[in-house]
Amino acid sequence: MEEPTIRRPWYPPTLRDIARVSGASLATVSRALSPTGRVPRASADIARIAREMGYSAYAETAPHLIVFTSDVTRTGYRETLGGIMDVAREYYLNVSMAFIAGTPERRDNAVQTALHGRVDGVVVLEFDTPSTHVIEDLPRSIPFSVAGGYPGQAEEFPRAWIDDYAGAEMAAEHLVALGHRRIGYVGLPQAGHPDPRVRGWHNVLAEHNLTEFYQFGTGWSAETGKRAAEGAIAAGVTAVLCGNDDLAFGVIAGLSRAGVRVPEDISVIGMDDHPLAAATVPALTTVRLDFEGLGATAAQLALGLGPHSAPEAPKNVHIPPELVIRASTSSPKA
Repeated sequence: MEEPTIRRPWYPPTLRDIARVSGASLATVSRALSPTGRVPRASADIARIAREMGYSAYAETAPHLIVFTSDVTRTGYRETLGGIMDVAREYYLNVSMAFIAGTPERRDNAVQTALHGRVDGVVVLEFDTPSTHVIEDLPRSIPFSVAGGYPGQAEEFPRAWIDDYAGAEMAAEHLVALGHRRIGYVGLPQAGHPDPRVRGWHNVLAEHNLTEFYQFGTGWSAETGKRAAEGAIAAGVTAVLCGNDDLAFGVIAGLSRAGVRVPEDISVIGMDDHPLAAATVPALTTVRLDFEGLGATAAQLALGLGPHSAPEAPKNVHIPPELVIRASTSSPKA
């Protein structure tokens, strides 16, 4: 038998490759690796060689789901992928992930490479601008669905989505109901369309005739939130709505470092319901966005599984947000 060598790029071995390495005929290898192999003397050796070479008969038969994403670390991305993997485990799927960040050329190359082979379903995480380009370019003959974003008029493909505009309205209404009138906002970068969360905040303030709109920058991380805390203190707001919980963690840290109490001096509310939101001091009031449910639903839509397998089943599935009141918000000081 030939000594194994590392090959880059590596491709799955074929039956012909296994025949060459084992010294057996192609017909013998085929029979040995079939479910009803009829050559018991050779079968064990051929099976061992095939295993060492990385051969799997199941690679050609198991359903294959491809996920396009530009990130795996941020809360929404990570939890959406977790929901997709729940479906993969339940239905014994093979899952591939393709990263679509970077230049248009790199994005196109990632898509073409991912689609080179069997495809049973595709999920695109529409949380940013690169994903919108992938959705535009995907052949409509491919069974794909979108996780996130907002449905368009007469949209032809399935989508699972969370109305974060409504979620931001919930958060802003909560602050107004507590008596706050000077409410600031720390936002997220645009994702192919204006930030729906800033629109929800803005519209609630306008509906209550609150005409002072304080925005303290955009970003994803707690570092952005720390910088925003300085602006909130300078502006004299009594509450801050953050586009995600990581920003809210940073705002709380920045306020605490400056000696400003939460919520006694400034209330802080986030969005997402990060796994650590209940463990902050004070525990973070937030809007729960069910990203795991989003990912699971999108995977089922792409593959026609579960409650979405029937032809008459809805192909546009809304995952509702939920206000979670904890200790980081209260009425403003008199």
